[in-house]
Amino acid sequence: MTEWNDGRLDDLNERVDRIETKMDAGFARLDKKMDDGFAVIGDKFDELHRMLFKAAWGLCVGLLGLVGVMATQL
Repeated sequence: MTEWNDGRLDDLNERVDRIETKMDAGFARLDKKMDDGFAVIGDKFDELHRMLFKAAWGLCVGLLGLVGVMATQL
């Protein structure tokens, strides 16, 4: 059929609308999954930052203690 009558155009319009609705729902699910994933990654980076901060303070305290011991030996 080479002609497009109003009925066929209306049918095509409805089908395109349904596809658009499905795509919007799919993208919404994908956005939620990505947001959740990035939140988990952000939490892991926060944990890593805290651990590195504590390790740095531990090294500083250890070095100060070592300097203190060396100073008493002189």
